[in-house]
Amino acid sequence: MPAHLNHHGPVAEVTLDWQEVRNAIGPNEARELRQALEQAVRAPEVGALVLSGAGKAFCAGGNLPALLEVIRAGGKPAIHETIYTEFQGVFRAIDSSPVPVITAVDGPAVGWGCDLALAGSATLIGSKGWLAQGWIKAGLVPATGGTLYTLRRAGPQAVWRMLAADRVDGPTAEQWQLAIACEDARSAALEMAARLAALPRAALRATRQLASIDSFDEHLKIALKHQADFLTDPEFEARAAKLLGR
Repeated sequence: MPAHLNHHGPVAEVTLDWQEVRNAIGPNEARELRQALEQAVRAPEVGALVLSGAGKAFCAGGNLPALLEVIRAGGKPAIHETIYTEFQGVFRAIDSSPVPVITAVDGPAVGWGCDLALAGSATLIGSKGWLAQGWIKAGLVPATGGTLYTLRRAGPQAVWRMLAADRVDGPTAEQWQLAIACEDARSAALEMAARLAALPRAALRATRQLASIDSFDEHLKIALKHQADFLTDPEFEARAAKLLGR
């Protein structure tokens, strides 16, 4: 299974490893990746998840020959079902993750790969990494949420900046508020994930949930519920005493 799952203490890492196609993703690969992501966060001891790519690319996008096979075999109904179930399924798995997902981009992230890079809680781009919207040059749209992720992080102008750019490196992505630039994305992502995983687990998972709620009223409603639970937890008094130096 080339979507490798490894554990580094409380940090899980899922690595795309289809290096012969620069980690381009077809329906079968998308299914394997989704299953690896779901398995990774199923373990209660996991506090954070890192998504990385083996080889020279993070993800070169969708596997076009595989998609053309689906179209030839079943036309629009087949491609509709494949996109919904397999390709969008990966992003639903990330969106529903109870722990933060950090993407480590140490190579090109193009089209579907760009969407994947921006889907997590945080995106780190190394010195050899870069993003490219990619879809528009093929006459397509980001059907797995890339426009939404860009809009959420950096506003509407970043959507058009991404369309106009051939590629966006780490420093530029950081300037646009899309990502964090670093030298080695995987190392930095694992370090960030370890720091997050060391935080109080229930509060971390609650923050992960809150970070995905755009509605102000809904956000406050869920935050209130969590805060009331945490404040009345017997462990809170001990934590408060420690913070106060008692």
